[in-house]
Amino acid sequence: MYTRKKNEFSVNVWPCFVDALSSLLIVIVFAIIGSFVLQVYLSTALNDTDTSLKSLQRNYASLQKQYVVADAECKKLQIQLQRLQEIFTATKTSETKLKVQNFNLNTQVADLAAKIADLNALLELVTKEAKQKENVIKENMNRTVEEKIEQLKNLQEQLMKLQDEIVVLKAQIPQSILKNPELLKYRSEFFATLQNVLGGRSDIRTVGDRFVFQAEVLFARGSDELGEQGKAALDTLAQVLKDISGKMPASVNWVLRVDGHTDKLPIHNDRFESNWELSTSRALCVVKYLVSKGISPKNLAAAGFAEYYPLTSDVNKMDKNRRIEFRFDSI
Repeated sequence: MYTRKKNEFSVNVWPCFVDALSSLLIVIVFAIIGSFVLQVYLSTALNDTDTSLKSLQRNYASLQKQYVVADAECKKLQIQLQRLQEIFTATKTSETKLKVQNFNLNTQVADLAAKIADLNALLELVTKEAKQKENVIKENMNRTVEEKIEQLKNLQEQLMKLQDEIVVLKAQIPQSILKNPELLKYRSEFFATLQNVLGGRSDIRTVGDRFVFQAEVLFARGSDELGEQGKAALDTLAQVLKDISGKMPASVNWVLRVDGHTDKLPIHNDRFESNWELSTSRALCVVKYLVSKGISPKNLAAAGFAEYYPLTSDVNKMDKNRRIEFRFDSI
């Protein structure tokens, strides 16, 4: 301690120095202790850190392995993601196409709906018109039903007449031809062709199943000699007959029957004692002439019927009974 007097020292300096030294020593001790504590702490911390570091290294190694696995998984996921992306893109494209198709379908549905509406309207109109026409038809039917019944009665009467005519025609056709229907076809062709060739003459005509020449076409009255007109007519007949017979199959056995007919006026002279002789002689004369024109005798036959099968009983038309008839028949 300093005193007030200049240059004078107090003998009490040592205690202060000792105090300072003690304080310094305490500080050093505390510093050493702190250093030691710090060293222990740091050593412990370092050990802990080393342990932690090793643990971290182990963790790092584990994480490294997990990373490799995760990286592989990541790559797989990336591949899957890429595939999913492609699928998504394709799906998106399909969705776009489907949207377009859906739009088109909606448009078509709308068009169809409009058409259906038009058709329904048209159907309603047609139905209405049909009902109107049905009513008109019913009215007309009601008005004409009696007329139709009357027409039906008339048709039934006509049918009965036709059936009677068919019965008569069948009776006129020889049974031999009915048993040989193929011959009927050629007979019809023969008559039709002959009628067409000879023309529409009233003295040459078809009557039922016969082709009829009036006697005056072939013969003079009371004669059995053929005239030039008669020969010309028979020439035509012979040619048609040869044409038709050439078409017939060999299985068809046929004969052309020549029938002579007279009127009921009696005849008696040096040549003919009766109409039997005259009608038969005329038939034979025609057969012989046809043979001379190339018709086979086995396909010809002659018959005389005199006046016993007349076509008319009218005395003013006796010339119709004088005739030569040609009949196709089956043997």
